[in-house]
Amino acid sequence: MIMPRLLTVDAVIMEGEKVLLVRRKKAPFRGSYALPGGYAEAGETLAQAVKREAKEETGLDVEPVRMIGIYDDPARDARGNVTLAFLCAVRGGELRAGSDAGAARFFAIGRLPAGLAFDHARIIADAIEGAAPGETPGRKVLAGGVFNMIHPGHRHFLGEARKLGDELIVVVASDRTARRRGKMLLGERERAGLVASVSGVDRVVIGDPEDMSRVVIAERPAVIALGYDQESGWIRQALRKGGLRSRVVRIGQLKGYSTRKIRGGRRG
Repeated sequence: MIMPRLLTVDAVIMEGEKVLLVRRKKAPFRGSYALPGGYAEAGETLAQAVKREAKEETGLDVEPVRMIGIYDDPARDARGNVTLAFLCAVRGGELRAGSDAGAARFFAIGRLPAGLAFDHARIIADAIEGAAPGETPGRKVLAGGVFNMIHPGHRHFLGEARKLGDELIVVVASDRTARRRGKMLLGERERAGLVASVSGVDRVVIGDPEDMSRVVIAERPAVIALGYDQESGWIRQALRKGGLRSRVVRIGQLKGYSTRKIRGGRRG
């Protein structure tokens, strides 16, 4: 008799350099630590399923940030289950072990319990690999601004940003964002063209006018470079929202050059 393969979901919930695990009460792998997760139920989306399972097993309210992967090796689970793993960000709740878990606690990535259930060690490794940790070579650097002009101060900023990694992506504020800030002089495509002409810039993208954090989450940079006068609050919020661990570096001003002075009070 051919048995159908059922669908499960797993949540990778990280807190800095730690990941949340639960101790299983049921077979298979009874007594072993595992990622929070379980079966997707009829009538719910996979995002709803992973949020429900995380709440039931850990007491935390989470939001899926991105899918890590599909894990369907027939040998991963004697029951033949296929799982979809999601990186999740904590939105609230209180950490506690649920009825299906003997314990729920965060473990340092470098000191995970031996014998994790199923293929959860691989899932955690895949999540970490995609989370842009630190200054690993080959990682992206993200910088941004309005850029109504390109002057030596901008070239200094972008040049220093480029040194922080191997690929520099520059986010140019959308027309709606620039207009909202009172900095609209040139159109977004003209401004993007100016930035693209700067040596060391590998790619230019237009920022999302509704939610600036979307580009950060989509690009998943290893490093975010900020100018000497750029606000950092929304960047920190974006990192929390996306479950990212990007390094934020503030680059000092090239003395004597600022768009405000050059444009007689307007900033770019």
